[in-house]
Order: sequence, then C-alpha cells, then structure tokens
Amino acid sequence: GYNIVNLLASNSPSVSFALTQQKLFSNYSPVIGFYIYEPIEYWNSTVQEHLKTLGQGFNKISWIDNYFNYLKVTNVSASTKSDFINILKTSFLRRPEYQHFTEDIIFSKNGDEYDIIASRMYLVARTTEKTREEVVELLERLRPLSLINSIKFIVFNPTFVFMDRYSSSVVSPILTSGFSVLTILILTFFLVINPLGNFWLILTVTSV
Repeated sequence: GYNIVNLLASNSPSVSFALTQQKLFSNYSPVIGFYIYEPIEYWNSTVQEHLKTLGQGFNKISWIDNYFNYLKVTNVSASTKSDFINILKTSFLRRPEYQHFTEDIIFSKNGDEYDIIASRMYLVARTTEKTREEVVELLERLRPLSLINSIKFIVFNPTFVFMDRYSSSVVSPILTSGFSVLTILILTFFLVINPLGNFWLILTVTSV
C-alpha cells in the first residue's frame, strides 16, 4: 500500500505526526469531517431524521446529538427556530462540558435574530480489520450523496487523497487489463481464419 511518510519532505513536521499516527492509531479509522455549509432547519424533525440517516454506519462526535440529549435531560422543548437557537446559545454552549462545540457552529446575526449558517460534526467509520477497503467503500457512498442531497455538505479527511490512490491502484489495473484482453480477442477473431488457431490464440491470451 501507499505510505504517507514516503510522500512528505523529510524535514516536514507532518512526518512525526504521520509516524505517531501509524504507530498508535493505525488500527482505527480516520476521523471524517462532515461540514454543512448552508443554513438548514435543525429544529425541524424531518431534517433531524435526515441527518441521522446520513450518519448511519458511523460513530459521531456531534454537537447536535449532544444538544438533543441535553434538551431531553433538562426536559426542555426547542421545536421552533427561536427556542432552538436561544437555548443553544444561552444555555447549552455555556456549560463547561459543551463549550468545545462552540467552534463547530457558525452563527450570523440578522437584525435581532441569529441564524446557523454552517456547522460541522465528525464521523468515525465502524470498520473491522479491513480498514482501508471499508473506508474506500464509505467514501464512494458519501460522495454521491453530497452532490444530490437536499442537505448540502462536504466530507473531508487528509487521508482521503491516499484512499483515492489506493482505490485507483486496485480498480484501474483490472479495468485496463480487461479492456486490453477484450480488444486483443476481438482483433484475433478477425485476423486468424482457422477456427482451431482462433481457439488456441484466445486461450493463450486469456491465460496471460
């Protein structure tokens, strides 16, 4: 497979980071940033279910999940935009255990009201020993959704570029070889007139 260290300058600070990551966390899936880059109605139950669907198959580090749990524990309703944002800003994000989520939400003030114009959460894939292959499959599932989904989002992790290289290194040679063999078989079928010669030539090409 590809080793990220071989692609970095020897004096790069990223080398020590990559070596530490490989040594201590190589058995874990990468943490994927999930970025919603437009305002959505987080207080809407339909939108909430939609977000849950997008997060299926992942363990989440999410301000919105923690916020809903906070509302449930405190027995408070936030079914309107005003209540949702007011409780979020004045109560939830001010508690010490939730203050780190402040950097995951971007607010914009519009007159006397606040809007959430963007937010992020983190997804960790639930993978087994075939971590690399499974992450590639998850990427292939998430990327098309980001283009057609009603919730506009992007997903990113620095290792994605290496996962893409891994994916292409597996699929491309197979497709290229298959296409080459098919082309040769078609050409030999027309060039070699003798049926027995055709048979042996096709058998030889296929075995190669």
